[in-house]
Parts: sequence; structure tokens; C-alpha cells
Amino acid sequence: MPLPFGLKLKRTRRYTVSSKSCLVTRIQLLNGEFVEFTLSVESTGQECLEAVAQRLELREITYFSLWYFNKQNQQRWIDLEKPLKKQLDKYGLEPTVYFGVVFYIPSVAQLQQEITRYQYYLQLKKDVLEGKISCSLEQAIRLASLAVQADFGDFNRYDSQEFLQKFALFPIDWIQDERVLEEATQKVALLYQSFRGLSAPEAEMLYMQEVEKMEGYGQESYQAKDSTGTDVTLGSCLDGIFVKHKNTRPLLLFRWPEINNMSHNRSFFALELTSREESVQFQTEDMETSKYVCRMLCVCVCVCFFQPCLARFLSLCSLLSPACVSPVAYPHVCPPLSSERSVTPYSNTHTHSHLRVI
Repeated sequence: MPLPFGLKLKRTRRYTVSSKSCLVTRIQLLNGEFVEFTLSVESTGQECLEAVAQRLELREITYFSLWYFNKQNQQRWIDLEKPLKKQLDKYGLEPTVYFGVVFYIPSVAQLQQEITRYQYYLQLKKDVLEGKISCSLEQAIRLASLAVQADFGDFNRYDSQEFLQKFALFPIDWIQDERVLEEATQKVALLYQSFRGLSAPEAEMLYMQEVEKMEGYGQESYQAKDSTGTDVTLGSCLDGIFVKHKNTRPLLLFRWPEINNMSHNRSFFALELTSREESVQFQTEDMETSKYVCRMLCVCVCVCFFQPCLARFLSLCSLLSPACVSPVAYPHVCPPLSSERSVTPYSNTHTHSHLRVI
């Protein structure tokens, strides 16, 4: 079946570009596989995302997007409405683009398609192994055991469990002591036996249900300074926008219903709250970072606050084409951010009619 927008999937790394109007894009999927597409230089990020979705036979693409490393080696999500090539040329460290989950959900039971759940599982496993989600040793052992069951099947298929030592079971650089690592791997092998009989989708679901309860799940963060010049980590989660200090101060959380407006001016980013007259201001690295943080948090507040509506909408659209379930396709749930500097995600009445961009 031909891909949309005249895109061509490259089966090998050997290709010929006969026109300057073409762009060969290399995309890494969540399973580590690389695929290549030939796009027009004017093709948007959305068109590229839809090509990936068709390659994966994925319909619930709203949870996913594409990202790249910028010139400061920071992860940045593609603006799906703008030409992909222009973004990579201006900001990208390399031409490689990565596919991943951009919107996390409170319960994985909301996911309708098995392929959606599988891709979501791959993302959560990646988050755990990269240390983005905090877990105890006991939790890590249980997750590793479920991952082995999901990825390799029943315990009795193997004569020896030495094969476990060849695979990444625990977060990177998490266990330095070889003896502790060996003991933990043995515990994984023992617990792995208890999951015999679980199918891959069942093991993946149990894995995701464990992870969705852990600290760090669904969080994306940025480095900034608060109004006193103190370094903080500013980020979004399912409950709102959080601020972490590097000392022992407790985490500060601004819940989505408390946020009345967000704005950026030069390198500064500000939150206007319903309970305060003065805005809460942060300083980012530069103007581009401030603009990016404002754009991403605005999208997050729309998606997170309207999660119940979004889940029902996606369930109705799961049998339609990928374009029908993209953020661009339903601005009433996830409105595009304009180039203006002030964004009001919603009013105190919390209805779609009040969702606007100023």
C-alpha cells in the first residue's frame, strides 16, 4: 500500500536523491529499528508522523510525536505544523529524528489498540532503563521480570538463564556493584518463572500498570531559574506544572485548574494563577527555550485537563485514518499555539468554548 503524501519507505540505507526538493529522513523507532522516508522539503512534521504511523499500523497517534536533539544536545519535540527540514536545519544537532510518546495518560487502560499499548510499553521500558522514572530495587526486579516475559516468553523455553546477563534489565549506571547486580539478576530469573503462561500483551500491560504508579511517570522537565535566581527543574506531569529545587525543599506543584494563563517574554516564562495577583516567573536559557517551554506546557495543559474528553474522542476515532486522531485535526482539544506570547489555556468555567489563544 502506498504511503500518504507521496512518501517512500526506504528498505535499506542505500538510496539516491535525484532532486533538491527531496529530503531523506532517518527515524529511530521505539524498538531501536531505523526507518527512512523520502519527503518533500516542505513536508511538515505531521506528514512525517503519519507516515511512521502507517508503517506501524498505528491509529491512536495522538499520544505520539517526533523529537530530535538540538544543537545543545537537548531533546526537543518537533512542531508538527511546520516543515520538518526547516526545524532540523535551524535547530537540529543531527538529521536523525526519533519517534516516542509525547502525551502520557493516567491509566493505560485508556489505550484502545494492541499496537498502541505495545509502543507505549516500549516507551515506558525506555524511560525506566534511562532512569527517567524512579524505582526501588524490588520494583526494578519485578519490572525486569515482566519485561523478560513480554519480550522472550515462558521461562521453560530456555535451558539456562545466563541469557539474562546479555540484556539491559536495570537502569543505566544504577547498580555499580557486580555482586549486587548478579544477585538482582538471579532474583529476576526466579520471579520470571512465576510469570509463566502470561502472553506478551498481558505481561506488557502489567508492566505499564506498575510504571504508571511510579515517581517520574509522565513527566517532562526543563532547567530554569526562579525569581531569586536559584536553579530549579521546571516541568509538567499529569497533575500540573511542578518546580523542583536541588536542595531539600519540597516539590512545588501548580495544578492545572489553578493555572489561568501562561506567557513568555524573551528568556522569561511566567504562570498566572487564579489564587495570586502576581505571576510566578522563571528564567530559561534563552528566548527560544522560553518559547518552546511555553508551547509544550500549553499543549500539556490542554491534553491533561481534558483527558476524559480526549479518551472518549480517541475511542470513537480509533477506526478512522491516522489524520483524524492527530492534534492538528482537533484543535478544540489541543489548540495550536500561535506566535503570540500569551496563552490562556482555559477559563475558570473549564469549558471548550473558553479554550483560546490570545
